[in-house]
Amino acid sequence: MINIDRGQGIEQMDESLLEGPFYHITDNEHEHTIATEYKLKGAVVHRSVHVHLKKGLGFEAFLGQMGG
Repeated sequence: MINIDRGQGIEQMDESLLEGPFYHITDNEHEHTIATEYKLKGAVVHRSVHVHLKKGLGFEAFLGQMGG
């Protein structure tokens, strides 16, 4: 069962009735991100995103703002 949203609130639907999963992956020096989508009749009804920030990103960004 997967939580979906068809615009009328959250409901649960059996995964076998949905199209997908479709994965969108970003992997670079700053992040590794996987977005998972399920569709129903071509419309996205579920999306979940998992982001793994790679070592040092937060600290380096902070230093850049501080001029370091």
